[in-house]
Amino acid sequence: MARFFQIISDDGSPIDAHFGIESDEVVFHSRGGTKGKGAINSEYALGLSVLLVRLKRASFAVERVWVDSSRVQGIPISQRTILTSEESQIPADQIVKVLSTRMKAVGRSSSEFSGGNSTRRIRMKISGGDAQALSLALGGTPVDKNLRSLDRLPAEVLRKVTAEYIWRAVQDLISGVDSPGFGESTDYDLIVDEHLRLPPKAVFGLAATRALGFQILPKYFTAGLNSVCFDLLEDAGFRIVPKGNEVVEPVLPILQEDRVWAEGRPKLVAHLRRERAPGLSCAKKAEFKRVYGRLYCERCKMDPVEIYGAENGEACIEVHHRAVQVVQMGAEHLTILEDLQCLCASCHRVTHRELKSFR
Repeated sequence: MARFFQIISDDGSPIDAHFGIESDEVVFHSRGGTKGKGAINSEYALGLSVLLVRLKRASFAVERVWVDSSRVQGIPISQRTILTSEESQIPADQIVKVLSTRMKAVGRSSSEFSGGNSTRRIRMKISGGDAQALSLALGGTPVDKNLRSLDRLPAEVLRKVTAEYIWRAVQDLISGVDSPGFGESTDYDLIVDEHLRLPPKAVFGLAATRALGFQILPKYFTAGLNSVCFDLLEDAGFRIVPKGNEVVEPVLPILQEDRVWAEGRPKLVAHLRRERAPGLSCAKKAEFKRVYGRLYCERCKMDPVEIYGAENGEACIEVHHRAVQVVQMGAEHLTILEDLQCLCASCHRVTHRELKSFR
């Protein structure tokens, strides 16, 4: 059975509205695009009315209707329900008006008194038959049209996935946490180190689930070059390379004053790599800003934005290990964000100099 169906009117003419059947649920797809410029499901109200009439005609009972658009998945179904079984007894045209009015308010803050979308994707729980019986009753023409773009979250929502959530997702995948719905990558790898590569889309999916508060599935976003997904992963400090590409570790610049406080260059390089591990610095800064609302030096309390301005000020905040000194770090030492502190460049340099006393 095709996933999507286009609604056909009783006289045989097509209606620009689509639905899907999943077991005992009917998914009615949202309206999208701009009229005259690739609009999808432009006859939303007509199509919904036709479906409701046919459900009543076939004696199917509508148990519940709720908004099912991707951006409200984190809200409990009870809070996005827009029709109950008792209310479904009214005529179909009245049901359409009730649904249109109520779906506008779902996911809207209490301070928003107007606006809202009355043509969203909705899901209807049906009793009285299985998927095959529903398909026969509702009619429609199976289509190959790809409506997955209607499931995708807008860029402004995806950008809530900060470096902190991405770094924690990487750590989860390393420790064996599953990323439901995501498989191995086919074209690109996210580089953790010279020995470990992870599927970029799985990393982002797990990070987005944590950041947005509901289960993010592959259909909710796209990956690949120039996608929001890849941009955010790279902004978080990780490299993404085509599968099979050899990865060369970048040379770490080491100042002379750094060389003297570590017990030999190998340990110093190991320390600097831990301190500059992919994603670590970005994740710590993102966490710090989430908790405190801004970046500042934990040692001298200097607020760089006040001194240097919003555009470039945060560049002078660096991330430093405070819990474990370099001479105490074993080869398998694992760092958590709580091990780190945010320091201005000056305090960071002074702290490194002070570490000579621990040699």
